[in-house]
Amino acid sequence: MSEGLRFLFGVHNHQPVGNFDSVVLEAAARAYHPFLEAAGAVEGMVVAVHCSGGLLAFLRERAPATFDLLGRLVSSGRVEILTGGFYEPILAMLPDEDKVGQIQALTEFLRANFGVRPRGMWLAERVWEPQLPRILRRAGVEFVLLDDAHFALAGLEPESLGGYYLTEEQGDRLAVFPISQRLRYLVPFAAPEEALGYLESRREAGALTLFDDGEKFGVWPGTHHLAYEERWLPRFFEALVAAPWLRMSTFSACLDAAPPEGSVYLPTASYTEMGDWALPAAAAQELEETRRRLETLPDGARLTRLLRGGFWRNFLVKYPEMGDAYAIMLALSRRLHEALRARPDDPRLQAAREDLWRGQANDAYWHGVFGGCYLPHLRRAVKSALVAAERILDEAGPRSAVEWTREDINGDGREEIRARTRELTVTLRPEAGGTVSELAFRPLDLDVAGVFTRRPEAYHGLVKDRLGVADITGTKTIHSSPTVKEDGLQKLLDYDPWRRASLLEGFFPPGDPPDPLNPWAEARLALGERAFHARVSASGTGLEASLHLDAPDGWPLRVEKRVSISSEQAEVRAEYRLHWHGKDPVEGRWAVQLNLTLTAGEAEGRYYRVEGRPSLGSRGALGGAQTLSLVDEWIGGEIGLAWSAGAHIGWAPIETVSLSESGFERIYQGSALLLTWAVTLAPGSVWEGSVSLVPRVLPRSPGRRP
Repeated sequence: MSEGLRFLFGVHNHQPVGNFDSVVLEAAARAYHPFLEAAGAVEGMVVAVHCSGGLLAFLRERAPATFDLLGRLVSSGRVEILTGGFYEPILAMLPDEDKVGQIQALTEFLRANFGVRPRGMWLAERVWEPQLPRILRRAGVEFVLLDDAHFALAGLEPESLGGYYLTEEQGDRLAVFPISQRLRYLVPFAAPEEALGYLESRREAGALTLFDDGEKFGVWPGTHHLAYEERWLPRFFEALVAAPWLRMSTFSACLDAAPPEGSVYLPTASYTEMGDWALPAAAAQELEETRRRLETLPDGARLTRLLRGGFWRNFLVKYPEMGDAYAIMLALSRRLHEALRARPDDPRLQAAREDLWRGQANDAYWHGVFGGCYLPHLRRAVKSALVAAERILDEAGPRSAVEWTREDINGDGREEIRARTRELTVTLRPEAGGTVSELAFRPLDLDVAGVFTRRPEAYHGLVKDRLGVADITGTKTIHSSPTVKEDGLQKLLDYDPWRRASLLEGFFPPGDPPDPLNPWAEARLALGERAFHARVSASGTGLEASLHLDAPDGWPLRVEKRVSISSEQAEVRAEYRLHWHGKDPVEGRWAVQLNLTLTAGEAEGRYYRVEGRPSLGSRGALGGAQTLSLVDEWIGGEIGLAWSAGAHIGWAPIETVSLSESGFERIYQGSALLLTWAVTLAPGSVWEGSVSLVPRVLPRSPGRRP
């Protein structure tokens, strides 16, 4: 006689590194705490919970009632708690030492605070690669949870899956529980009775797993009202424990009591939506169209499960800003672990490792429905953590006035020059226009060149179709049709011809200065990401890269660009010499674009230091001056600009349209500043000009962040 169906139900709670405290506190109040209360109030209800380490540390300090409630439920056996990477990294992207270290750090946190040693783990975003079992077993993990979509790609029928399976790598075996996609979509968006009905229809499966984001029980739009005010969740829990054919179970109990359903080798994959998001925009649209066409067939639902999207790591190509951060992280990890092997007890190195791990947090490295890398505060948190780790590591050992490398750092086949002084870290790309893609000011651990490029996304077609602001109230899932949160977003769907770096140059017709945000279509000559020849020299006073480009587009012009990085102060200076070899004179405007960012556009205390203090999110222009500063009182810093005489400067906000769980939204990414000089070049003549950037710490002020 059948013992009935085991139901393995759990939630994954996580908040990104760098998220606003108010957002995390609201999530605790509206989702995490009431979920635990609801589970604890129903006798016989057992759930599994994973909280990322950063969230747990926050709850312990800022929401102790929720932290203590979790602890009581764990100690009573009502909650099985799972481990994972402490700062919720995509494990597959980490060096092995960091994979093991992050898992063991969270495992030890759980042991120290709750007195338990977890046997299973939550794999961030369910990003699976076949080599993981060996390293997970090394970290003490016995089981993980993956989507039934992973199993479908291995040829298994999702509706036949139950219990758990064994997989291995080089003989190291790992148990894998398949998460039911059908249940993920039903809970809590269908009636509790419908979810129970599905469970009853699968009674012969032995055990079924549902594990999903805890935020869908209170944070996602409308779900707090649904789950608690309408009592969806208590009614569901009561129905589960009342069903005579169903037993609530922990994963560990199932693992100990039941044999595996079999062995399986799973391909590289994540959940279905992630694969779609990882594709380039055009390919993602093509995949969606293919899915729609298949679904019209009688057996379309069965066929579509065999479709797969992209590979998670391709986000690092799709968004090269984060690909650069990844490459910096890898090099930093190698340096740090080498130092730790020699000095494992050095507190400075241990602090640097903590920052490194924070800089591996997954949310800023990709984009789907939750903002991700489009959110500047998440990118800034990750990059600032990496800047801090590198700064601490440099301070912990001997160093020269300037340390530098010239190599293909990010694996794009082109060399970069990366220089570190006491106050700056600068990445210069000679083969990509001689542009600056990193300008980290170490006293504030802030990369002021961390601007995001405007690029097409597969969902932008939906923005164009939605001409009015839609109602964003009511219960929403991430699978709902997105809404537009404000008018005018369609006008922002403009894309950059190349990456939004600094020191982008071009030659324009004479007359009025071009638009500082989108100047390049008007240019007679745009240098963009052309390859410059470069020679590098370093001394006690800094590093100098001498670049030149001859006859671009056949023009009788030689462009010389000398970029100097001072080791005596925080300054990057670019000096230009234009040599005209044409037979006839030429008139026009030489332009240099800078793309810079601090922490916000329209927020209080973020402004240009000119009359009226216009916000960093404003448009404006200035003639006749030779200096301008971008000020951020909140972080306590500014970027001072200075240039050679005769230039006009204009500025404009860089804004993107991206997708979040509540719909399409405008996001300030930084400020575009365009310097232009009126230039007349006679045959054989030379024009010279310059611009310098000097990040500074502001004097202490009431508005400054502590």
